[in-house]
Amino acid sequence: MPDLQDLQSHFMDYLLDESSVIIDDIESTPMLSAKGRLDIYATAYKLRLKEAITTDYDKLASYLGDKRFDQLMDRYIEKHPSHTTNLRYFSIDLPELVREEAPFNQLPELYELACIERSFANSFDAKDQQFATIDDLASLPEKAWETLSFTFQKSVQLLWLEYNSFPIWKALSNDSTPPKSEKTEIVAWVLWRRSDLISHYKILSEVEITILELAMKGETFSVMCEKLLDFFSEQETPMKAISYLQSWIQEEMLSGLKY
Repeated sequence: MPDLQDLQSHFMDYLLDESSVIIDDIESTPMLSAKGRLDIYATAYKLRLKEAITTDYDKLASYLGDKRFDQLMDRYIEKHPSHTTNLRYFSIDLPELVREEAPFNQLPELYELACIERSFANSFDAKDQQFATIDDLASLPEKAWETLSFTFQKSVQLLWLEYNSFPIWKALSNDSTPPKSEKTEIVAWVLWRRSDLISHYKILSEVEITILELAMKGETFSVMCEKLLDFFSEQETPMKAISYLQSWIQEEMLSGLKY
């Protein structure tokens, strides 16, 4: 008879891949075979995984419908068995499976919907940080502007979407009929959590996404201003740069100023 640790390991193996090693160590009853008894736990385990996936991607579930979403979950559980005790991150790779696997990759808006939902989950769970303030900006010494760079909240994420996936997501969130999927120009969205503990999002102009990407990569305020010269005159650029910086602070995207 295996010791307790071996039994637990074999039991987990059975849950993950239906290994038959443990069956000989489980007693059958007149009512149910050893395999039948084990399958009760295996089924419950799989249902718990599906519950976690549905919680993380409930709008995608609504969009696909019960049957197709269940097929997607079965495929995901098969290809991505759980190797962590934290259910929060079990479904983290679902968007990539949707993008790569037929028949789901035949509907490209599904990948974007999954990315939107993953971003909301990541935003909600992001580590709390302090918020940079307008007073912090106003108190910067003059020499700081030469090397000034920015630390963003962990919740800030950029999404590049080429379908009307956000309108689809918003309709599903309001229990409304989603619009028909349509390809659009590639559009950048930013999503983040504010101090009200609510995730906010907005579409970005070409100018703002250009300098926001630079700032998030750690580039300095001077580099941002140089890039803004592609869009504005030398006279306009400093004030435009300051206005974007102030808006990031007021919208609570920034956690710190570095120089």
